[in-house]
Amino acid sequence: MPGKDPERSKRLTAELWAPRLNDAASPRAQAIVLIDLARARLTDDDPMWSSLAQQLGKYLKAKG
Repeated sequence: MPGKDPERSKRLTAELWAPRLNDAASPRAQAIVLIDLARARLTDDDPMWSSLAQQLGKYLKAKG
């Protein structure tokens, strides 16, 4: 699209989410912020969701 600056958009997104990530006190809280960021940025059919679901499923299965 004319007039769009993808680098500026990335920078603004990083600035928006940085305080939330920095305020996350634990790895669990950081993971939640990252998942929220992904939900805001990625489409439902993005292949990252499938990979994340598989990895999380394997980990949880191993934990019992």
